[in-house]
Amino acid sequence: MEHTFSYDRLPYPSKFFVQTFPDRLATNATLFGMEPAHPATCRVLELGCGNGSNLIAQAYLMPEASFVGVDLAKVHIDDAKAAAVELGLKNVEFRQMDVMEMSRADFGTFDYITAHGLFSWVPEPVRGRVLELFRELLNDQGVGYISYSAFPGAYHRQMSQSILRLHTRRMQDPNERVKSALSFLSLLAENTSDGGVYRAILKQETERHSRHHAADVFHDDLSEINQAYYFSEFSALLENNGLQFLSEAELHAMGTQGLSQEARRFLADLEDHIEREQYLDLFRGRIFRQTLFCRSEISLRRPPEPELLDRFLVSSSLSPRNGKADLSPKKVETFLSSSNVSMQVDQPLAKAALLHLGSRWARAVPFPELARTSMEMLEQEQIEIDDPEKQVEILRKITLQLVTNSNLVELRLFQPDGPTELNPKPKVNRLARWQMKNAEHITTLLGLDMKIDDKVSHRLSELMDGTRTRNALLDEIGKFIRSAHGLDGKRELLRTLPEWLDDSLNELARLGVFEA
Repeated sequence: MEHTFSYDRLPYPSKFFVQTFPDRLATNATLFGMEPAHPATCRVLELGCGNGSNLIAQAYLMPEASFVGVDLAKVHIDDAKAAAVELGLKNVEFRQMDVMEMSRADFGTFDYITAHGLFSWVPEPVRGRVLELFRELLNDQGVGYISYSAFPGAYHRQMSQSILRLHTRRMQDPNERVKSALSFLSLLAENTSDGGVYRAILKQETERHSRHHAADVFHDDLSEINQAYYFSEFSALLENNGLQFLSEAELHAMGTQGLSQEARRFLADLEDHIEREQYLDLFRGRIFRQTLFCRSEISLRRPPEPELLDRFLVSSSLSPRNGKADLSPKKVETFLSSSNVSMQVDQPLAKAALLHLGSRWARAVPFPELARTSMEMLEQEQIEIDDPEKQVEILRKITLQLVTNSNLVELRLFQPDGPTELNPKPKVNRLARWQMKNAEHITTLLGLDMKIDDKVSHRLSELMDGTRTRNALLDEIGKFIRSAHGLDGKRELLRTLPEWLDDSLNELARLGVFEA
């Protein structure tokens, strides 16, 4: 396993993956008929935990749960332990260990076990042991998560990866290899004589790597091991180890949105859910999967039943495009998400529900409360509803369709109770301040993933340490803009700065970024 120690030479940057959080795993498991452990008090294991940033975020938000991270790289575990001490976390433990040496006797059992970015990049014997560990260490109603390279999309990447490994085969220094690899890939994309598929793939890979950290390229694309699987092959591996496919971590990845009617008809005719997932990958050209699974003896319910929604919290950032929605029957209203994705609705109760969810964003609302409040909104508008119970059932079906075919509406079983009020001297939460040192993303106290993608916003986040009022922040951020080099549109930024600051502070408070 000599390749594994390359992580000591070039460690991974800080990252966290909300799709691996216990609430996401528990939500999907419950939808398909399981009774998983409650996220707030569960026990979690992460294989290949890196520098611990993923578990650190979870442990901070769920102080009554317990977490264990395992990684072979000493530098990763040293960083993880130091972070846990810095943040005062007592509910997370990190061990430097080879997964080949792990056993139930040493670790006990877990409610949730995850392995992100590990499976495809280790030798076959290690992959076999990883699957054995899931069977040995998962509790009876436990949920496992493995991400891996997937065919058919991985074929494109394998071509460019083999080219980059060939070009850098005589280089030893990790950073030198990455720099040379990306430079040559760009040169090749611009100067190949091929004007068809080959050029298109090279350009696509060049663009993809422009957003990557050097460690991502070195460990993922320059690695000698990068084993991809057709989904049916991975499903068979699960079955051989007494496990079964549950769902994808992101439910909408199992949906048919964006496919043609002919493709949807083809998929609808497939009765076996494994075959359906396999052919869905073929239609989408899937490159990467994030698969959840459980013990084979568990009886799952497919598809999810709308009545189960009464057990969940619901959240959505959707809001009416025109600010106020007409809730009357047959009136089509357009709703926009925080990422400017739109959808149209004409069903009165569904419009009221989306209106209420948008007003509460980023807090999640229990579905029974959502249905009751939406009915009251229609009554206030003097909109009569025939057979309220039937209308609530329609709302359940619409909500479930949105959850399983888009990321516009999400379900949760648990949400951390972070403050959403704006204090006179705002203070970014301690976890987010730690994350900002090494990453572009932060975790809010409501459990949301938020990207800070510009210099001005990043500087504002640094300034919000609980010592400055709104006016002091305005003064400091103005000084920063005036003195910053390479910042475009300074004049317009300064002109609109007071409004921008107020909007930013209110939005950050709403998302749960600040401490009480």
